[in-house]
Amino acid sequence: MPHDIDHTSAAQRRSSKLLMAMGIFVALGIAAYVVLTLLVNRHVPANPDTAYTGDNGISVYYDSSIWSVCQMTEDDTLGTVLEVATADSADGEDYQAVLLQRGTADSYEDFIDQSEKDLKQAYGVIKPRKVNLTVEGAEVTAVRCDIQTYYAVLATLDYGNGDVVYVSALTKLASINDIVNLLESVTVS
Repeated sequence: MPHDIDHTSAAQRRSSKLLMAMGIFVALGIAAYVVLTLLVNRHVPANPDTAYTGDNGISVYYDSSIWSVCQMTEDDTLGTVLEVATADSADGEDYQAVLLQRGTADSYEDFIDQSEKDLKQAYGVIKPRKVNLTVEGAEVTAVRCDIQTYYAVLATLDYGNGDVVYVSALTKLASINDIVNLLESVTVS
């Protein structure tokens, strides 16, 4: 009988050690997740050094070491837009592009909702989340749509005087800080 008690006692000690190790492993995983989430979503201040005003009256103040392309372009869906991008083509792993279209409040019935539907049709499952974005002089409505390894940022910047800037942005990066910093500098003339 004492022999059975020793085996039971030893088994209980092993089980409690295993449960404690599993608890520590889960706690470390949660801590790593929180740290990574904070690193990815932290707001990094911009280092703007270049100003550009497009033919459509939209002005941006941006960091030229990040945004090497800033020009007026024709988009099939949006028409004439100000394009700000990290490269001339989307071949690079860290390619980001932002299209800025100037319009009025009645240019789109619901730009963000319409764009989300287009993304859902093109990519299947998307997960839209509200983005807190502040643009001086504008009321901002913005969402971030998680599309596999991409982020799409859709926003309307309503300046209250009838001018609205419609934003369509896409990034392959795990962070959207560069896009947020760029959008915070947008003005209309």
